[in-house]
Amino acid sequence: MTNKPEESMISELAVEKHDFATTEKQDARAFLRERFLRVVTGIVGKRAEFHLFEDSHVTGEFRGCDVDCLEIYVRNLETPLGKVPEAILRTTDVIHFDFEEMILKKE
Repeated sequence: MTNKPEESMISELAVEKHDFATTEKQDARAFLRERFLRVVTGIVGKRAEFHLFEDSHVTGEFRGCDVDCLEIYVRNLETPLGKVPEAILRTTDVIHFDFEEMILKKE
């Protein structure tokens, strides 16, 4: 006697896994990843204003982020308490951030 719920669950997972790996979805993920990486590399060195929780605002030069986008690296961070030469902001503390003079290039 076989356990039917387990078999149907395994077949559903197989379908989901197969659906996840379709060529169209892989192409879409690759396109979005490339676009994201272009944006991140395009804003490195730009001055940014970071809006943090509890109505805090700090500014500094965006230098990049880690591979998981959990930390943002900032140079010359200006805070209400003074200037920090190099800093790491946790993305969980950042609501949003703005850049000056964002110029978009069309390809």
